[in-house]
Amino acid sequence: MNRLVKPIVSVDENLAVPLYHQVYLVLRENIRNGGYGAGPVPTEVELCADFGVSRITIKRAMHELAKEGLITRQRGRGTFVSGPSRPAPIQRDSLDELLRNVMAIGAATEMQRRDGGFIGASPEIAAKLGCEIGATIYATDQIRRSDGVPIAVIRAYVPADVAERLPNRDTSAQPMLAQLQQAGVHVARADQAITATIADPSMATALGIDVGSPIIRLTRLVFDDANRPVEWLTAFYRGDRYEYRTTLTRDTTGSHAEWRAAS
Repeated sequence: MNRLVKPIVSVDENLAVPLYHQVYLVLRENIRNGGYGAGPVPTEVELCADFGVSRITIKRAMHELAKEGLITRQRGRGTFVSGPSRPAPIQRDSLDELLRNVMAIGAATEMQRRDGGFIGASPEIAAKLGCEIGATIYATDQIRRSDGVPIAVIRAYVPADVAERLPNRDTSAQPMLAQLQQAGVHVARADQAITATIADPSMATALGIDVGSPIIRLTRLVFDDANRPVEWLTAFYRGDRYEYRTTLTRDTTGSHAEWRAAS
């Protein structure tokens, strides 16, 4: 089953949003997710077949991506994803606070499982989990709801041997990080990033919002106490239903006072 690692390329001509912009949104999200890695973007002919739209529509979408600096065109070679932008400063928060937040979200929401199981690792996921491309990993794809309203689409990936330690992996409504803790995986740290984006047609449908609505993209790479990656997570939250808060305190223990996140 490879559906979880194949980008969804659906557009809807009945929407008020122009087709080229729908294509642009899908491609932009796939680029940001690392779906194309550092390799070439599919050709215009291939994209026409994927999306079922005209070449003029694809050309306009690619023009928008190029204007944003996300792709570069090389004569005679094709179109490639541009180099990564400069990363944002890292904020060091408390792992205990993260775990509390994850448990709270799990307790306050209902889970709708969309897909899941053992699959072959895509190049992006293999790079995150430190395994070979095509190696067997475990993946879940779910929607989190609050009072019946979808608030997030969450996709989690873990190494196969770690997944084997999760007795209820196919039925549990607990977030993956909570399952890892309960299974005795010693989580030591997590690298997390939060960015703003807008909903493409597929994500808008899943979250019950309009195409182009603001959403929050969260990624998290979790390591155990042996510094091994044990979970790669991507989550997309509705901008009108999710808020991230941090309390900052003054740290005066060093030679220079600085602000730090409170646990």
